[in-house]
Amino acid sequence: MKLSIIVPSYNQVEFITYTLKNLAEIKKKAAVVGIFIEILVFDSESNERVQQIIRDYQKEIDFVEIKKDKGQYDAINKGILKCTGDYWTWLNTDDLLDIDGFFKIVDVLTANSSIDYIYGGVTYINEKGETLKTVDTWKLSLDQLVTEEPAIFQPGSFFKKSFTDKIGLLKSYQCCFDYEFILRCIKNNAILYQCNYAVSHFRYYKTSKTGSITPIFIKEQLLISHDYGRKWHHYLTLFSKLRLFKHLLFPKK
Repeated sequence: MKLSIIVPSYNQVEFITYTLKNLAEIKKKAAVVGIFIEILVFDSESNERVQQIIRDYQKEIDFVEIKKDKGQYDAINKGILKCTGDYWTWLNTDDLLDIDGFFKIVDVLTANSSIDYIYGGVTYINEKGETLKTVDTWKLSLDQLVTEEPAIFQPGSFFKKSFTDKIGLLKSYQCCFDYEFILRCIKNNAILYQCNYAVSHFRYYKTSKTGSITPIFIKEQLLISHDYGRKWHHYLTLFSKLRLFKHLLFPKK
């Protein structure tokens, strides 16, 4: 089996070494058991320090492109088009894969190649790598994601290449392209598999995208969920608008 890991990169000099080291370790361990890991890095012309770190890991990386992109979604789309694995995911340059969780997923996929989308829990870490909390998975459904709770488990998700080739690339949202993509997978009858263990370490801190531009997330979630059938009377509508109002009154500094 072959798995592709796409790494969109831009100027995260504080964390990219940890991410690439993590992937290099996984790739080495996977090779021992006959699993090939393909690492593809798409860097949007980061500063020289970041580019040097990428060069330092050149031997472990299968493909590198350093070229200005249109945003994170665009870098990932380049990887989707380029990758050759049976399954693929993307990993941001401030996140990590949980090594034990990753190999548990490999075991599941090896035993059941009919799975189109597999996801596991997410351990939140801070900028120092300290554990904040672990979020366990729950069963995802189109109705629940559109009308109640838009939370997904993208870090630690793997998608079947032959399935996603049929439904297209990520759309050009600033933040919630992953939310829309997973809704699209489910709407197209993807075979889902839920894992009850952590598969990734998601770094959460004040200047991260998730931590710094929450209102954009909320607005995109409202737009996307509306496109997939959310109505004014659904819980998600009221909850999201209240969150936006809170951020308007008490903006993060």
